[in-house]
Amino acid sequence: MVAYGCLQAIICRYRFLSASQIHDWMKEQYPDLPVVCGKTVYNFVETVRRKYNLDKEGLSKRVYEKMPDTPYGEYAQMDFGESRMPTYRNDFVKVYFFVMVMSRSRQKFVYFSCTPFTSALAVYAHELAFAYFGGKPRRIIYDQDKVLLVRENLGDLILTRTFRAFVNEQHFQPVFCRPADPESKGKVENVVKYVKRNFLAGRTFNSLEVLNTEVLQWLEKTGNGKIHGTTRLVPAEEFEIERKYLLPYYGEPVPPKDEPKEYHVRKDNTVRYRTNYYSVPSGTYKNRNTVVWLLENNGHIELYDKESGKLICRHELCPGKGKNVCDKRHHKDKTRSVNDLQVRIRKRTEDDPTVILWLRNLEREKPRY
Repeated sequence: MVAYGCLQAIICRYRFLSASQIHDWMKEQYPDLPVVCGKTVYNFVETVRRKYNLDKEGLSKRVYEKMPDTPYGEYAQMDFGESRMPTYRNDFVKVYFFVMVMSRSRQKFVYFSCTPFTSALAVYAHELAFAYFGGKPRRIIYDQDKVLLVRENLGDLILTRTFRAFVNEQHFQPVFCRPADPESKGKVENVVKYVKRNFLAGRTFNSLEVLNTEVLQWLEKTGNGKIHGTTRLVPAEEFEIERKYLLPYYGEPVPPKDEPKEYHVRKDNTVRYRTNYYSVPSGTYKNRNTVVWLLENNGHIELYDKESGKLICRHELCPGKGKNVCDKRHHKDKTRSVNDLQVRIRKRTEDDPTVILWLRNLEREKPRY
């Protein structure tokens, strides 16, 4: 009871503490505290907070409000997704997909790839979406994704060269959300989940061509053909109105020439490309079947993890032949481990002069050891 009597004072003084932190504090301060379920402590802490109006300080609560419908043809939202699909060979293949949804009508487009999306492949997917819609919106909302953005420079977002050229050619405005703020484009986030849980669930991978044909059929019958849960309208029917407000699209989708290709990782954690050897982080090699995706891009080679699609490393393309292109961060610092061993030996022998002399002689006469 004494511990519980102190709770109000503790919460008043440290209002930012969570219920689990308060529970840990109680167990430290009161060793004879009876065993109490964490949920019980949580309920009690919340009761004290409500009774004495002690909300957590420093945690700003986001205020939500229903936004009015956006104008026809004004906004679309775009995002990437990925999933593992079973195959007929009783194994799995990872697929990546591009999603775009019109904000007003909720008309959707989905395109699948067997390789991670690059800037060129993302541009190709955009053009497929514009051709599917029969036009393009004035603004498209994005995440701050490295496929589209190089970096942020004092608040200015620097687009990749390929995507910047595409934006300038098509004359639409890209709008980028703040980092870690998926709710800014909740419509497309929901579509990504919808694709995973409705279209991909229970489906077996046959080929990429078949998958992209199947997803267009699914969009016609289900994704765009059924009543939307929020608008209570059929996206395809609502899109017939929105189509008239889209900007015209005069281009023609052309598949990118450069796509990631599989390369084997060698036992020494390097990848051989055009007679040169490029390092990858130590430990990347697992067995003889270890492979990565390799893409040549703007005078560099980029190596991607095949499972996650994440960028592993990036090297400048070497013009020579038979060269070793190595990033020092990819290998262990052997001098550090040797120095650590020497410190441990000296500490264990209490800096015995004989041992110190022996270590110096060993380092001078047999540096290999």
